[in-house]
Amino acid sequence: MPTSYVVPALPIRRSVITLVLALVIITAMSIFFVREVIDLRHAMGQLRQNDTARIQVRNVLMNLLNAETGQRGFVLTGDPAYLEPYQLGRSSVRADLAQAEQSGYHDAAFLASVRKLALITESKLDELERTVQLKKRGDDAAALAIVREGFGRAKMREARQLIQEEVARLRVTRDALMDDFNDRLLRAAVILVLMLSTVVAMTVYAWRSLSAAARRNNELARRLAMEASHDALTGLPNRRFFDCWARSVVARSQRSGKPFTLLAIDLDRFKAVNDTHGHADGDEVLTEVARRFQSVLRGGEFLARIGGDEFVVLMEGEFSRNEVTSVGRRLIDCLYPSLHPRLADNVVGASIGAASFPLNGAGLEGVMQAADNALYASKHGGRGMLSFACAEVCPSRSVHGSTGHAAPAMSGGSPTTGAVF
Repeated sequence: MPTSYVVPALPIRRSVITLVLALVIITAMSIFFVREVIDLRHAMGQLRQNDTARIQVRNVLMNLLNAETGQRGFVLTGDPAYLEPYQLGRSSVRADLAQAEQSGYHDAAFLASVRKLALITESKLDELERTVQLKKRGDDAAALAIVREGFGRAKMREARQLIQEEVARLRVTRDALMDDFNDRLLRAAVILVLMLSTVVAMTVYAWRSLSAAARRNNELARRLAMEASHDALTGLPNRRFFDCWARSVVARSQRSGKPFTLLAIDLDRFKAVNDTHGHADGDEVLTEVARRFQSVLRGGEFLARIGGDEFVVLMEGEFSRNEVTSVGRRLIDCLYPSLHPRLADNVVGASIGAASFPLNGAGLEGVMQAADNALYASKHGGRGMLSFACAEVCPSRSVHGSTGHAAPAMSGGSPTTGAVF
């Protein structure tokens, strides 16, 4: 039976599942990436706060030393120029403590250290202020006595130790924050790479899917074009293809005056094979007939199947009767050996009618009608023969009621081979 091409089903479900899964993965990775970015921003904020707190605490010590240096210089020399660094250091210490407390670094231990440091520095600044005021009043002995007591030196030592401990602790905390920051940065980079890789993979998958779809569509278009123009059973050009081809040949012949010959072929006793052995065997016989016809034809001899057991051969160019008869004899003789294991030799034969342009018709319809009439003559003249159509100008000749003339002829002992003399 004729086979038809089945359109390959597109793997839509698999593609949809793949794309949905990829989108879910990208969405999940995007959420993780956003969370990592938020955490990175938070970690960066903590690093900035830690740096600010550490700098301000360290500045407390530096400005406290500046205030003490100015106080010592003024007490020892009485030079008012030392009061400027003293006053600057004094005011800066309080500003540094305020900024350290307001840095946003809300570590409880740090805030406790800042408050404790504020008390120590206030005691130290109070000691410095008392000596400066005594020096200004000219009471050098009292000022030196306060210095010699060692209270200020003890407070300075206490402040320095506290500041150094807090700076060291802040540095350890910063190192931990930096490690966490680097880990988060690495995770964010990995997630970003995975996202980009997934997007690239999706792009490649989409491109391959589109390419595969394009190939399937091209193959489908080719098959549909093949089905539209060729017989599905035998693979020969069908009636539609033959009509298009023959009309182009007629158009060329009408322009150039170059003749062509048309052979109309009908199988003999094929209906009996179909009725007796079934359509499956009949289809196999038709396929074998097409194969044998193609094997005996030469270049420029166009073969088509235009009906159930009807074939045509179109030959461009000028051919003599003997040449046309030779082609017909080859076509008839090639069917003599058995066409199917269940059939004897010569069960199916062929009758042929030949017509040519412009002798037998001025157009395709006329030539085909003339070839059909000649084929009818072969059928009624005994079958298994080739008959030539009568020229349009000659009087009609009837062979068993058909136009044309045919006579059987034996060729090389092969039975039922016919030709016109």
